[in-house]
Amino acid sequence: MLPLNPAAALLQAEQALHLAAVSGPSVEVGAAYLAIGAAYQAQQHHEPALRYCMRALRLYQQLRNKPGHVRALRLLGRAQYLQGDTGQAHDTYRQALALTLALQDPSAKALLYGNLGELYGAGEQWRRALRSHEQAYTEWQQAGSLPGQAQALNAIGLAHHQLRQYSRSLYYLRLSLQQAQQLSDSTSTGEALASTGRVYQDVGNYEMAMSFYNQAISQLPQQTPPVRRAAALQSLALVQDSLSYRVAAIRTLEQALPLAQQAGSPVQISAIYQKLASLYQRENNYPQALAALRRYSDLQDSVFAEQRSAQIAELQTRYESEKKGREIQLLLKNRQIQDASLHRQKLLRNAMAVGALLLLLTVAALYRGRREQARINRLLQRKNRAINRQKQELSHLNRTKDTLFSIISHDLRSPLSSLYSMLTLQSIGNLPPERMATHTERLSRTLDVTLRLLDNLLNWSAAQIQGDKARPERIELQTAADEALALLAGDAERKNIGLHTQLPEQCLVSADVNMLRLVLRNLIGNAIKFTPAGGTVTLAARLQQAGVWEVSVVDTGVGIAAPDQARIFGETGLHSTLGTAREKGTGLGLRLCKEFVERNGGRISFESVPGQGSTFRFTLPAAVPEVLPVPPVASGPAIAAAAG
Repeated sequence: MLPLNPAAALLQAEQALHLAAVSGPSVEVGAAYLAIGAAYQAQQHHEPALRYCMRALRLYQQLRNKPGHVRALRLLGRAQYLQGDTGQAHDTYRQALALTLALQDPSAKALLYGNLGELYGAGEQWRRALRSHEQAYTEWQQAGSLPGQAQALNAIGLAHHQLRQYSRSLYYLRLSLQQAQQLSDSTSTGEALASTGRVYQDVGNYEMAMSFYNQAISQLPQQTPPVRRAAALQSLALVQDSLSYRVAAIRTLEQALPLAQQAGSPVQISAIYQKLASLYQRENNYPQALAALRRYSDLQDSVFAEQRSAQIAELQTRYESEKKGREIQLLLKNRQIQDASLHRQKLLRNAMAVGALLLLLTVAALYRGRREQARINRLLQRKNRAINRQKQELSHLNRTKDTLFSIISHDLRSPLSSLYSMLTLQSIGNLPPERMATHTERLSRTLDVTLRLLDNLLNWSAAQIQGDKARPERIELQTAADEALALLAGDAERKNIGLHTQLPEQCLVSADVNMLRLVLRNLIGNAIKFTPAGGTVTLAARLQQAGVWEVSVVDTGVGIAAPDQARIFGETGLHSTLGTAREKGTGLGLRLCKEFVERNGGRISFESVPGQGSTFRFTLPAAVPEVLPVPPVASGPAIAAAAG
């Protein structure tokens, strides 16, 4: 068994590979390859992990060793999943499962069903994930593995939780907790307790949630990775804050902070500082709030780079997968057409042979051949229409790619050239300080615009590839607005612009959360951009009679000139103007806003008076109040507490 430290695990696996290569059998070489791949996976080095998994797979195939072949496929699928290639990971898992069914190994089948459940859960296919975890639990029962049963029950409970079947979720989590406690397995016990706390938190029973989170943290073993321990403390702090135990929440987050720093996760550290800043501010501890907010702001560049790298990798993988799928479909269609044509020729040849023997049979054969030909022609017409549709989709993807590359090549050339020129002048060393400050400020503005451009380009390209796929959910508009205002507060402060909100207390909308965040961020950012120093930007909302929320962003800026109003949403091409502080736009923001609002069932409009300001309005459907399902299992104190 490899040690928990990934670096030590890698060193031990490399030593095992050396010994196996010198004197050991080939099977041990394959096991060493898999151990090295697993160690690289633990360090999140996915490329070398894939290489060593492929080496082990080829070796086990040459040796005709089916158990090793299955292990190599399962670890390869895990590496593909962690790299973001979920489609290839699904195919690899299915291939491994087919081999495992022939081996009659219930433990191996249980592991693969668990991997498939995790894969489906990452794609939010929770019903398929639930079925996979239930199959894994059945296999663990056949294998007689109590630890495996405890983990499967925990996964089943979490799947019911995602499906908002809270009573069933608590039932299975209680079974998982009982199994783990019987085994004295602190890790499984902690996972079951934390999952139960999460369910109680979602149903609003914060006292029970806090109790379970405290028990889960106390059960965590000493070798628990810092990132998991920090995540558990973050969950506890959120519940404490919901119960107005702000001092306790601050202490909990202060315990989580060094663990997150030890794990080296910028996203987790940034989230802790953001929550600490909010708690310090509500406790009127403004110096600490300011310090936490500064640390949060300093980490945003790292978080932004990490998130954007993940988005770019996901887009690239999705584009390659879809392109490969289209090519395979076209080849299959061509093969079907060829087979149909050969089949038709065979029928005609047989009909002519039969016609030479008897005239009556010739007439019957011709009639039958004519009917078959008509059917094949209809089939060919349907196939041709399908091919034309796929050709149009491929053309759309190519146009999207060409537009994306043309914008990148045009708008990224200027900031990169400016950065190169400035670095050249700095390396020479003869640039006066005042000119260096001027160039630095200009370059900072240019890079800020470039970051906004990349953000909009990524969202636009993802929207073009995904089509009309919006995932609406119940969203508290105040929460989304607070996120957008927090991101843009620095821009407003630099221009001395006041940000105001006039949102009702209960403002629930039904929309895709990522699309709504982009719309709010772009509209508020544009208002700040075109408002001079000393102005104001106001975000408001009102409920219309038709069950629709109308959200408005009002500024006291320079307004929009009459000739530009017809081009403001980019329907006739990209359009951009400079802001009041010479900020440069991307020309994609309002175009994305219009497209995302309409995909969520709303409309967007604006009013503007040059010299007096502008008002942008968009509508979203009001969310239906949530109704908890009737619990199918009516037993146990935990279920009664949840319903309470």
